[in-house]
Amino acid sequence: MIQLQLFQKQKERLILGIQGSYPDFLIEQQKGKSEIRNPINEPISRAWLKHYFLTYKLRETASDDDIVSRDNNLLNVIGTTIPLKENSYIEGTLSSWRMFLDSAYRDADTPWYSGIRKVLVQDRFFSAIEQLDLEMPDSNSQRLYSFYDHTKTLRKFPRIPIKLFFSLPGNEREKLIEILRQAVNNNPHNIDVALLTYCFLKAWNRSADFLEIARTENRNELEEWYFWVEGDLQSVGTLKRDIRDYQTSFYIYDRAILTAAEYKELADWFLKESEFKAAYHFYFKAKEFEIALDLLQNISVKEFADLTNIRRISRGEKILDVSGDLTRFSTMYQEEMETLRGFTRIRSAEAYKEVAQKARQHFDRETIETKYAFGELTDDEYNKLVRQLQERQQ
Repeated sequence: MIQLQLFQKQKERLILGIQGSYPDFLIEQQKGKSEIRNPINEPISRAWLKHYFLTYKLRETASDDDIVSRDNNLLNVIGTTIPLKENSYIEGTLSSWRMFLDSAYRDADTPWYSGIRKVLVQDRFFSAIEQLDLEMPDSNSQRLYSFYDHTKTLRKFPRIPIKLFFSLPGNEREKLIEILRQAVNNNPHNIDVALLTYCFLKAWNRSADFLEIARTENRNELEEWYFWVEGDLQSVGTLKRDIRDYQTSFYIYDRAILTAAEYKELADWFLKESEFKAAYHFYFKAKEFEIALDLLQNISVKEFADLTNIRRISRGEKILDVSGDLTRFSTMYQEEMETLRGFTRIRSAEAYKEVAQKARQHFDRETIETKYAFGELTDDEYNKLVRQLQERQQ
């Protein structure tokens, strides 16, 4: 075989390289410029060699068939970089994808959250797709070997631009998703495989498919993380409420952006669960000042101090010492009490203004009488509105 290759032309060797039958050995270089020939590990090394020859061919003539061949071979390449049953889980560390994953994700500054805290950093994510290359995994013992290309030039294994994988067309894209789905199934304890799967689905505007994979595989932690990384804190909070994780629920909902009605519903739930500090906090956020005032009057200074520190943790601030003198917290407690009383007075004034406006517009004596009868208007307010109504009628 070797003797025959001596008389092959460059074009013939290029074709054989694309087909996967050239070269048939790798070069291990020793000190003193000596070389050792090693047989090629076909399952984990051949696809990388074929990529070199396919890329060379595409630089010469970019035919549609050559592009299809390259894209199909990329699927074989990615199979050597993730742990699958057929490769005996050789790449459990995802060393080929480590730089990409570390660039795309960061840990959220939420020490109170016990789930997967990784969040996707959009600008870094797309920069990593455009700028980083994929290298042969550390688990492949042949990664430092060389090979003779069709021009008889000694080459290192190629690095492959990551954007080629993210640019795969429809059919190949579906095959890649299936490979990643299989990897998630084969590796229930490997979070990095799930993170990589989400990256591809996110880039292809199919992140909801990740939720389907998580639910199909009964991966509750991935389902929760999907809502977390997508910024759907309300759904994360629902999952935490279901397991009665009151503390995490507090932090999650405190960061979520909810309507006043949703805050009130949440506060009602905390109150029913006898979580009075949390209930008070969310009644305050719901602008239910009267209820909040009633609750605060039944919360001790020590409990208020605990709530103050929970609020500070939620904002990422340093907590205050509660074990010593509570004088500082007592002052803060009184200030918050006065703030609530001020809000209730403003609320009463707004109610009066609304009734006054309605009276002026609709000349509704019955409304004024009803409000006065139920104690919603003082004597002075009642008399003032009646005079205004009489003046308009004249």
